[in-house]
Amino acid sequence: MRIRDTLKLSFKALLLNKGRSVLTMLGIVIGISSVILMLSVGQAAQGYLLSQVSSFGSDLIYIANGPGDTSRGGPPSATVKQTLTVHDLERLKAQSWPKAIDATVEVNDLVTYNGQSRNALLDGVSPDDTVVFNSSVSKGRFISDDDVSAHSSVVVIGTNVAQQLFGEDDPINKSIKIGARDYHVIGVLAPAGTRFFSNVDDQVFAPYTTVMDAYNKRYLNFIAVKAGAVSPTQAQELIRVLLRDTHNINNPTEDLSKDDFKVATQADAAKNIATIGTILSILLGSIAGISLFVAGIGIMNIMYVTVTERTREIGLRKAIGATRGNILGQFLAEAVTLTVVAGAIGVMFGIAISWLVIQLLSHLQSGWSFVIPWGGIELSFGVSASIGIIFGYFPARKAAALSPIEALRYE
Repeated sequence: MRIRDTLKLSFKALLLNKGRSVLTMLGIVIGISSVILMLSVGQAAQGYLLSQVSSFGSDLIYIANGPGDTSRGGPPSATVKQTLTVHDLERLKAQSWPKAIDATVEVNDLVTYNGQSRNALLDGVSPDDTVVFNSSVSKGRFISDDDVSAHSSVVVIGTNVAQQLFGEDDPINKSIKIGARDYHVIGVLAPAGTRFFSNVDDQVFAPYTTVMDAYNKRYLNFIAVKAGAVSPTQAQELIRVLLRDTHNINNPTEDLSKDDFKVATQADAAKNIATIGTILSILLGSIAGISLFVAGIGIMNIMYVTVTERTREIGLRKAIGATRGNILGQFLAEAVTLTVVAGAIGVMFGIAISWLVIQLLSHLQSGWSFVIPWGGIELSFGVSASIGIIFGYFPARKAAALSPIEALRYE
């Protein structure tokens, strides 16, 4: 029997039991959609993370509190032991090679103006913040060295904060309250999007000295350095030597676990994020793949039922000359057709759902971009066909092995 005739008979057999065929395909559709969704979101997450750490240039170096290994990469965490001080910052500023240095102290507090209030992240920063992170003001000015030296109660507010508190009014020279302290608005930051997974437009910036005074802070959350006259790798080593001296750390073997600070370059962060993204994709894909295995078991059970119901048909076909190969081929073709069609539908649903999920994530936080996992689509089609062959083989073999006389006698 020709392949075209076999496929034609397979389609006719599947269409005779539309309800059963749809329910059988549903498992494959859900499984393939899950795989596509998981891989798409995983790749989009990896791209988002990479964009967050690479958007400020390859010469950016982070100095964070905590153990000295760079396995975590990226921006620092405020949950570890604090060790970075203003003295560390001043010694770094005294070096000739940095292009720009920014210190950050972060506090969440309530911002109030004329009866309007909102929670915001208050960032105590240096004047070099705009240089380090490629930002600018749309109105007024940014924090100056004089503001830092004088511990001035001045702030630059993000665009969302300005819109919510002031609406169409000009916020420059207005006074707002943050916590229990009044601050003078000197500028509005231009729309900047996300920075280290936080929306800059929802933040308020003040001199780091002022924030440390207001909240009785002794330590900096992190320091960001733009390497100027040296390479990022050289800058990383120079910073380690300087901070070990400042922190009185005797570490002649350069064992990073002995350091109480962490220095990471953009390359370190990108490498770690790429590794995390790969692991995440494999994990999510494996979880979704379980549903495909379950769907394969369901197809095998349905095909066994189909063989039982069509026993007389099988006997009649064998009686008029159909071979074991013909019967095996037909039932195998039905299983493969079922899974391939279901796989195609699953891919379309998976892409559509992935797009919707990424749009939702983009709405919640900018920076997410939709990625079609072409490798996952190819894998899905391959898996669909394999499921049809593997799980359809045993019922097909049972059908092919039936004796025509016994099959015709079957009630």
